[in-house]
Amino acid sequence: MRGRIGSREDRYQARLIRRYVGLGGRYLHLRGGVLAWPRSRQWLFQYRLRWSARRATTGDLTTLLDSGWREHLAASWLIAVGRRADLRDRIAQELLGDAPCGYGWDYCTALARLGTDQDAGLLRRYLDQALLLPCPVDESDDWQCQRHAMGTLLYLDGVLGTSYAQPLLAPGGLWERWSGDEGTDSLETVRENVAQLVAFAAGKDPLVRAQAR
Repeated sequence: MRGRIGSREDRYQARLIRRYVGLGGRYLHLRGGVLAWPRSRQWLFQYRLRWSARRATTGDLTTLLDSGWREHLAASWLIAVGRRADLRDRIAQELLGDAPCGYGWDYCTALARLGTDQDAGLLRRYLDQALLLPCPVDESDDWQCQRHAMGTLLYLDGVLGTSYAQPLLAPGGLWERWSGDEGTDSLETVRENVAQLVAFAAGKDPLVRAQAR
């Protein structure tokens, strides 16, 4: 009986991966290349994402989040596109856990798209912890997402009219101590990138092509 149950669970997971992750190499496109596609192709991809986000159950998305990085990336985008607040507790559990989850990058877009004070507060609590960790020497050591999370928090502050990020950015504050000489110079670029990702998740034109021209 146990073997049959396990096999059924495996088949369920395989169906989810085919449906939500492997479809047309979706997870590869969601790594950023889709933002520069021709608008007509983008629109069709966005339409399919919205359809998948409506179709996916909470259980489907939870199963994908418990799988590999490709599945996690696709599920995080479906959360963002569908504004799936039912997965907020799951995001908080991973971002605020004792050990780095390694997927914070994916979650930043989802929280920015959810776009409430609750999401900004979640990012602030994450940064209160994560900025106490050493700044990574290179990207291969970066198991957290401090820069992306700070840019996302600045984006949400701008949208909500809040100031969650300001205490962290104060002279001598956590951000200055964590980032060293980098300061805040790179954060505007991150904030703009977050705005582009949110626009795409909302079905709008992220305007990356216009910037490239």
